[in-house]
Amino acid sequence: MRVLFPYNPLDEKEADGPFKDEYLQLTELGIECSLFDYDALQFGGFQPKPRLNVDDVILYRGWMVDPVAYSKLTKLVSERGAEMLTSEIDFIKSHHLPGWYTSTVEYTSETIFVKNEASAVLEARKAGWGKFFVKDYVKSNYNERGSIANTPEEVGEIISLIKEHRGEIEGGIALRRVEALKEESEVRYFVFNGKPYSPNDVIPALVAEIATRHVVPFYSIDLAQRTDGEFRLIEIGDGQVSDKKDWNLGVFCSALAENLINNQH
Repeated sequence: MRVLFPYNPLDEKEADGPFKDEYLQLTELGIECSLFDYDALQFGGFQPKPRLNVDDVILYRGWMVDPVAYSKLTKLVSERGAEMLTSEIDFIKSHHLPGWYTSTVEYTSETIFVKNEASAVLEARKAGWGKFFVKDYVKSNYNERGSIANTPEEVGEIISLIKEHRGEIEGGIALRRVEALKEESEVRYFVFNGKPYSPNDVIPALVAEIATRHVVPFYSIDLAQRTDGEFRLIEIGDGQVSDKKDWNLGVFCSALAENLINNQH
């Protein structure tokens, strides 16, 4: 097993930004790691250092990539005789909302998937929910307007803002029914090879249940509590591009290392 990190453009011998400490910690734990030029990926430039070995299994930890970029990375890794731990299909299953929605539908907000703005407004009118959380298959609207629409017309407004600020709609549009959640109750968990990990040694039963339903190598689970106390699934994400959030660095890297070492046997 080898972990692949983007390097710092100002110092090619260290990992970029928030991944610097992960890289250092994992290497101290005896995990083989390589660095590469993230910005050159779109041009097919891929010269990881140290270079990949034939039959290496690669876990990527780095900046967000879309399915096209992940497919390109998978191909470049394959050309060097190695393979990604997470396949292209499994990446999309976690990275795009429809990939995990069906298997967890009773634990998460009711969602309508549409392909364009006009259909989104029309479906919002039909749903009659009152409030809608609007996002594409990966991200919501980040500017001060936010992602909550109080009318079908506001749904169209938010979609336009996502296009404006992000440059595109990735995958499609998702309208999520708004539920009453407790403030600051959201916690991120990780699942590696079917085993759930917690930042605080507490693993809710819902996390364990989701781990049996969503079967891909490495992903994150965000849970929050509704005001009635019930845990609700907010989001699943591909673990390779999921931020640690409030996780202690040592706890996170120990969980990674445990699985990376086990995968070698």
